[in-house]
Amino acid sequence: MEFLYIIGTILVFGVIYSIYDHRRLQGIARERGQPNICEFARSFDYREIDTKIIREVWNEIGLNLGSYDGQMFPIKAEDLFESTYNFDPDDLDDAYWAVADRLAIDTSNPENNPYWNKVNSVKDLVLFLHNQPRLKNA
Repeated sequence: MEFLYIIGTILVFGVIYSIYDHRRLQGIARERGQPNICEFARSFDYREIDTKIIREVWNEIGLNLGSYDGQMFPIKAEDLFESTYNFDPDDLDDAYWAVADRLAIDTSNPENNPYWNKVNSVKDLVLFLHNQPRLKNA
């Protein structure tokens, strides 16, 4: 019986934390206003960085974050995955693989990338993907 109380307590704390995190992100979204991919793209040197990568990262992170007040979450390049979005490393991996698959980016040998193990923000993810080679058959 004691085991059930422990499980119940953990479940209650999990639900409370989920509600808190959702409201925290909702507050950030309201504070930022309308999502704007143009503002996001201007955070990069879009003459040097592939704009397809910028757009796909914007879309993928937006899908992962969901919508708030009926609109996509307003993503900023300086947003940190862990502290701003509370992303699990697996969520970040999923976003990386999804964008890489869509844009035919080679995912082998990521250790050679200058951003290897340095992806903390949305901008870092864009730069990491930009520095990965493209697949030749795509």
